[in-house]
Amino acid sequence: MYLIADDRGCARHRAQSRDPSSARAAPRLTRTHILYEGGGAWCSRMRGVRGVRAWLALAALWGLVWRASGGPGPPAELRFSSALYNLSIPENSPPRTYALQPPAADPLGVRLPAPDARVRFRIRHGDKDKFFKAEERTVGDFCFLSIRTRAGHADVLNRERRDLYRLDVRATAQLVNGRQLEADAVLVVSIADENDLSPLFYPTEYEAVVPEDTPLHSSIARVTAEDADLGLNGEIYYSLAEPTDRFAIHPTTGVITITRPLSATESTRHTFAVLARDRASLLARGEGAPAARATVSVRVKRVNLHAPVLHVRRMPELVENSTAEIYAIIEVTDEDAGEHGRIASLEIVDGDPDGHFRVRPSAQAGEYDVLVHALLDRESAPAGYNLTLRAQDAGRPPRASYLTLPVTLVDANDNAPVFSREVYEASIPETVPPNTPVIRLKVSDRDEGRNARVYIEVVGGNEGEEFYVNPDTGVLYTAVSLDAEEKALYTLTVSAIDQGNAGTRKQSSAKVKITILDSNDNDPIFEREVTEVTVQENGPSGAVVARVVARDADSGDNAYISYSIANLQPVPFDVDHFSGAVRTTRLLDYESMRREYTLRIRASDWGVPYRRQAEMRLVVRLEDVNDNRPQFERVDCVGYLPRKLVIGSEIVTLSAIDFDAGDVVSYRIIGGNEDNCFALDAGTGVMSLSCDLSDVRADSRLLNVTATDGTHFADATSLTLHLVSSGGTGSEPSSLECRDTGVARRLTELLAAAERSNAPQDLSDEFSLAPSRYGENLHAPEFLDFPVEVKVNESVALGTSLVKLRARDRDLGYNGLLVYGISGGDADSAFRIDPDTGELQVIGYLDRERESEYYLNITVYDLGTPQHSVSRLLPVTILDVNDNTPRFEKTLASFRVTENALNGTAIFRANATDRDAGDFAHITYSVSGAGDGEFCVERDTGVLRVCAALDRERRALYELSLRATDGGGLHAEALVRVAVDDVNDNAPRFALPTYGARAREDVPVGTLVAVVEAFDPDLGAGGTVTYSLPDQAAEDVVFTIDATSGTLRTAKLLDFEERQVYGVTVRATDGGQPALWSEATVIVEVVDVDENAHAPQFSDHAVLAGSVREDAERGAVVLTAAAGDADPPGRDSRLAYYIVAGSGMAHFSVDDAGVIRTLTPLDRESVPHYWLTLCAQDHGLVPRHSCVQVYIEVEDVNDMVPWPEQAAYWAALPEHCAAGTRVAAVRASDADASPSPANITYSIVAGNPDGLFSIDEHTGA
Repeated sequence: MYLIADDRGCARHRAQSRDPSSARAAPRLTRTHILYEGGGAWCSRMRGVRGVRAWLALAALWGLVWRASGGPGPPAELRFSSALYNLSIPENSPPRTYALQPPAADPLGVRLPAPDARVRFRIRHGDKDKFFKAEERTVGDFCFLSIRTRAGHADVLNRERRDLYRLDVRATAQLVNGRQLEADAVLVVSIADENDLSPLFYPTEYEAVVPEDTPLHSSIARVTAEDADLGLNGEIYYSLAEPTDRFAIHPTTGVITITRPLSATESTRHTFAVLARDRASLLARGEGAPAARATVSVRVKRVNLHAPVLHVRRMPELVENSTAEIYAIIEVTDEDAGEHGRIASLEIVDGDPDGHFRVRPSAQAGEYDVLVHALLDRESAPAGYNLTLRAQDAGRPPRASYLTLPVTLVDANDNAPVFSREVYEASIPETVPPNTPVIRLKVSDRDEGRNARVYIEVVGGNEGEEFYVNPDTGVLYTAVSLDAEEKALYTLTVSAIDQGNAGTRKQSSAKVKITILDSNDNDPIFEREVTEVTVQENGPSGAVVARVVARDADSGDNAYISYSIANLQPVPFDVDHFSGAVRTTRLLDYESMRREYTLRIRASDWGVPYRRQAEMRLVVRLEDVNDNRPQFERVDCVGYLPRKLVIGSEIVTLSAIDFDAGDVVSYRIIGGNEDNCFALDAGTGVMSLSCDLSDVRADSRLLNVTATDGTHFADATSLTLHLVSSGGTGSEPSSLECRDTGVARRLTELLAAAERSNAPQDLSDEFSLAPSRYGENLHAPEFLDFPVEVKVNESVALGTSLVKLRARDRDLGYNGLLVYGISGGDADSAFRIDPDTGELQVIGYLDRERESEYYLNITVYDLGTPQHSVSRLLPVTILDVNDNTPRFEKTLASFRVTENALNGTAIFRANATDRDAGDFAHITYSVSGAGDGEFCVERDTGVLRVCAALDRERRALYELSLRATDGGGLHAEALVRVAVDDVNDNAPRFALPTYGARAREDVPVGTLVAVVEAFDPDLGAGGTVTYSLPDQAAEDVVFTIDATSGTLRTAKLLDFEERQVYGVTVRATDGGQPALWSEATVIVEVVDVDENAHAPQFSDHAVLAGSVREDAERGAVVLTAAAGDADPPGRDSRLAYYIVAGSGMAHFSVDDAGVIRTLTPLDRESVPHYWLTLCAQDHGLVPRHSCVQVYIEVEDVNDMVPWPEQAAYWAALPEHCAAGTRVAAVRASDADASPSPANITYSIVAGNPDGLFSIDEHTGA
């Protein structure tokens, strides 16, 4: 490595020495040179100085240092440039044919261990048959090894026998000192293939069985040939020996395809020959190349092309349960011949799960009868049957066709009407008015039409004609007012009879149990209206006086009775609410209380909303009981009695009062009258004297007197009589004073109170009943705010309330309780009025189109007796709702129109109607499914027209949805099928405007290049396409095309060098009148085939040598490396040269003529020689090249300055030394090849201004 340093601004360079023997960078650094180049003008001056003066100045000023570790000496050992080499040599090579290395491989050989060394090579192992010989050649410092075939050998190399040799080669170097060096390497020699074998078919005969319906371009066979050669020598091209339009063969795979339809009718066998050639022969000799031949036989197999065709000849009407045997006659045909056209079977494969039908061949050939062998029930299959018939021929494989045979059964009246229930149950209040709906009877009949129309009537249990049924709607109504007490349960028998033909009508019946709910329409009734009882006074409180009993003919709570006393004035009685027992509420006193009570006993039921009640009169009389003791009006009497009183004189009258009725009191003396001196009248209470008092010795007498009513005794009262003597005559009355008890006053008060209590009562006021409540039903109901009209939409939901009618009755209670009913005008059973609330509801579906107005006779009844009612007509107008969709006269229509029909052409006029009214019946028309607007319909008239250009090829059938829309948005649709008839208005159209294809230039004549396909959507002859090549001149036919299949083939050999691309115009023409055509272009790219059979070869395959002076100018010619190419003139033999490796890549160039020139100045002292790897390459499709080693020696010129052995010399001298004293000896050398020290002269050029030193010109001392 050279380091060019810069201490004063000069450029610094780095250069690396290379090993010339290997043309690669030297692996080891052997020397280091440090070269200093001065900067600026000084550097410029010094580059041109070659004398020692310049050198000495350089040494003195800059201290040039050159340190070297020796020159390019010999290597330490002998070694091949590589341990393994690859070589190749063609099979069948003649003697002295050299094996070649791959381009740019390491040079085959060894570096010389010394310049005078002699190297020899020998093959030690791997060449048992002695095919090869080793040769050596020394160039420069490298000895090259060459391997060639021996001369005089009886055999030749054969790749097919052995394609590889592994040679062990030894190199021996003999040095002048007698020493020997050895090195070993392995050479792998590949035997290159030569086209010495021809293709071979195995087998040589092929047979293919092809059905005649095989699609075009299908593969039907494959032929195979083999060639043991390699590459192009072994690649095989297949071709047909004779041109044919029916078949094509792929040139490389050998696959045979069909290019024309096959027909067993035209020919059952096709035989043709197939050729196989290798590509190398074709390239070298064209169609004259030798070929292997095989025979292909194609047997066309007849196939079952056509499926059977079914046609229904007879399909009568089929009535269910009929005994008809033949339903339909089917004619089956097949266009095929032989077994393929024979009908093997006709059978039912679907639509008859129960096996009611079967197929039987008829006596007429090709006809079959569809038999009915079981009774059919339309109700089990209401939609009928869709029998799927399959006809199958006897072909292999068989073909089948299917036909759907609809079987529609005509209804027979074989089903009786069926009620939804066997027993219906309903309940209604007994107060509902006549014409009240009870229940809707639902009847179904599985038949259809009039056989399913049902008439309903009541046939039993309605002896009193209490009910009737609407025969059309099935609603059961009340006919009269009902009475649950009279009959609480009705069991009606209702009958439903269909309206089939006379003699076929069927009926069924059901039971309707109607429970009449009690509505409390009966008042309680007492067993007796008036009852009189007598009760003794002083009975205990709560004592039962009487027990009243009332009965109610109603039921439930309506018959449950409670009792009460309805007297307006309080009475000392109460009645048990439940038992009717009348009891006293306090102690009764005959003397002080009323002696007779008239009680109003009221019996009330528990009915709702009003309680019915009745009253009776209970007369309770008090019976007096002796319950009072007599009581004296005065007691404790004290008085004076003259002794002289005359016997019989009245002393005092005692009075006792008894409060009991009768007041009969008797008196007696119970004490103090033992001598019977006094007499007391028992009835009057008058006490008189009955003895002579003068004889009485006592001064006073004490008498005890009592009174009795016969049962009770009064408390005894005392009479104290003081006997006095007086001077009288004895006739003076006695004088007594008594204490008043107040009994008389109390009796007076009691009698007054009793008189008041027993004053006569006004029983008419007590028992008068309010006329409106319990009296007669005086008032009739009357409507309030009765509507003039009710309007309702026909789509109203069931149960919708329309209006709530109001009425009143000025009576009270049940006499004023009202019920509502519809007594007429509801023939469709569409309405119901709530009996209690008067709410009018919709209970049946309304249909304005069936009935637009109802006049309902609304009747309101009271529940009084006698019953009053009032009726009013209520108009109910049914408002139209858009509930009817428009209806087309025809829902399916088919028409035809040619595709060139003009815009505006009328096709037909639609007609739709709507049962609604007003705007809802106004119909507008629209159409959908018209594609891109090809058809339109006039909005108001419904006329369907062509509105855009038609194109049958784009669309041959239009299924238009014609819509009729009413003013409410409802619509109906009709399907209109418009078939477009064809005219020849289309030219054939290619699938692509431009096709691309590639074909090797060496493919055989007749090779299929491309398949073009044009389609003409027209029908008939207008859609039949033929192909042609209009622009191809007859004298220059390169391609041919099959007129039927569009198969494009080569008509001659292609040549890439002559023409690389063909633009083939293909025309497709239809068979219409006039014929239409179109064209497409097939761009056929000719693929260049590698015809470059030979690589360039240098005259010396191993090494070239040359020389150049080191002072040669840039561009100087060094040598011309001539290479040759055995290929024919052209690009395959036109060469270009490249330097790809070596130590001189940066110093030399090569032009297209192989002339090597210098690129840079050379310096022998730096690099004495160069190695280059030079390659020559041709311009073939797959370029071939070969390489050679080039040795260039640099010739020396005297271009180097001497170099001192030391950069600086240091010496010391004593002063005053003698002249001529030796100071130092300067030694220098020159790098040129021939200089010697004798040719070098020395001088002092600076540093000696006074001339004190001198130097020897020759020795440097």
